[in-house]
This record gives sequence, C-alpha cells and structure tokens, in this order.
Amino acid sequence: MTVGSWGVLVVTVIMVTVGGLVDGHGAQASADASRTRSGRPHVTALPPSLGSNRAPARVAGTCRPVPKSTGYVNPVAGDVLVSERIDQGVDYAGSGTLTAIGPARITYVGTGETGWPGAFIEYRLLTGPDTGCFVYYAEGLTPAAGLRSGQRVRAGQVLANIIPGWATGIELGWGAGVSTKTYAEKTGRWTATDDADSVASAAGKSFSSLIAGLGGPAGRVEG
Repeated sequence: MTVGSWGVLVVTVIMVTVGGLVDGHGAQASADASRTRSGRPHVTALPPSLGSNRAPARVAGTCRPVPKSTGYVNPVAGDVLVSERIDQGVDYAGSGTLTAIGPARITYVGTGETGWPGAFIEYRLLTGPDTGCFVYYAEGLTPAAGLRSGQRVRAGQVLANIIPGWATGIELGWGAGVSTKTYAEKTGRWTATDDADSVASAAGKSFSSLIAGLGGPAGRVEG
C-alpha cells in the first residue's frame, strides 16, 4: 500500500469515528428534546406519611374548583358550628378544629397583617378531584403549633383551632394561591359591593356544596 493510500485510509477512519460520535450525541439530544416537548409536568412522589403506595400526585398549573367530595374528609367533623352567610367562601361561628380535607402542601400561614380580621391559612391539594386547587381558612382561628409554609400535611390533620366568640367567626373557601386572595377575588367575581350586599359568590357556593358533601354544614345564601 502506498503512502498516499495510507493517508486516505486514516482520514476515512477518523471521519467514520467522529460521525458516529456526533450521531450518538444527536440521538440523545433528540430524545431529550422529545421529552421536553411532551409537556409532561415534573412529578414528585409523596412521602410515606401521605401514602407511598399511592400514585404520585400531579399538581395542575391552574385550577377550576369543583364541589366533589370523592377522596376527601370533612374538615369540620366534630365541631360545634352555626352556619352563616356564603360570600367569598363560607362563614361559620362556633368552636372546634379545622383539618385538611386531603393530602396537601401548606402555602401560607399568617396571624397578623393578613388583610383579614384575624389569621389566614392556605394549602394546595395534592390529590382528588380538586388536585392543584387552593383552600383557605381565615379569621377567628389559631394555626396549629409548628404549622409552616411548605409543609406537607395529610387528610384529617389539624391545621387550626377555632377561637370561640370571635367577632367575625371563621371563613373557609377556595384560595387563589396569591398572598391572601380568594379564588372569587382573583377571578374578578367579588367586590366591596358584593360584600356589603352579602352576595354569595359562585366560588363560595361551590365550597359550601363541598362541605355539605363531606357531611359538614352548608352555608346560607343571604344576598
């Protein structure tokens, strides 16, 4: 074989080797891009305390709360409550505890400067018909000891104690996931006039139906 032939052979081998490496990298990049384009959300398995043999929760980016009780528990079970008006949520007076209706992550805990006449607690549901939706408990309540934002809680876990005799009672409803706003306010379906006229928002009615479906007292439509 001549010197010129050896040179051609070496160049050919180098081209084939480099081409294979490039093709392999391209295939991997294509696969990665395909996974990215699929749009599937990142899923994190629930900790053992929430049921490790259950399918991982998929939290939606947006939420349309529905008053379905499948898989949830009554958050006011055993409480002594008097139903009051439905507004942004559902108002009650009485005593007892407030528990999580399902496995959830706490998103807000505040006792002062909440914009409400009292405390504000919010959590995001991780399972069930309302996966991804936010629930808030507000006004005359005391958060459970150690409750903090980012904490995962189980269905039926006590989140707050109701303060008996609080002037405005308590309010439960669908949250917005934005500071201490409600779902009704976020979607532009609640105004100061609605409050003065005791208008029952669609979100408030929805949450009232959910509580009733779980065995708790429904709120009252007054406006």
